[in-house]
Amino acid sequence: MIPRIYLSRRNLNTLLTKLNQVAAGKESFCTIIKWDNKHKVYPQTHPIIVVTAVEDDEYYVDRKPGLMKEDLE
Repeated sequence: MIPRIYLSRRNLNTLLTKLNQVAAGKESFCTIIKWDNKHKVYPQTHPIIVVTAVEDDEYYVDRKPGLMKEDLE
């Protein structure tokens, strides 16, 4: 089984807010911890998953980003 995590819009916005806070000089680990594996429709496949957001220039320091769906249309 391929590991799967579901992030709601609220989760995604929270991670973006955390990145923006760091860019503004505040402290954050830019991380959320998901442990909702009993959701009836969207159960994640691991009991606990840690999701950490990083800035593009930090992540893609040694390579260019790959294509995304929007780039293909």
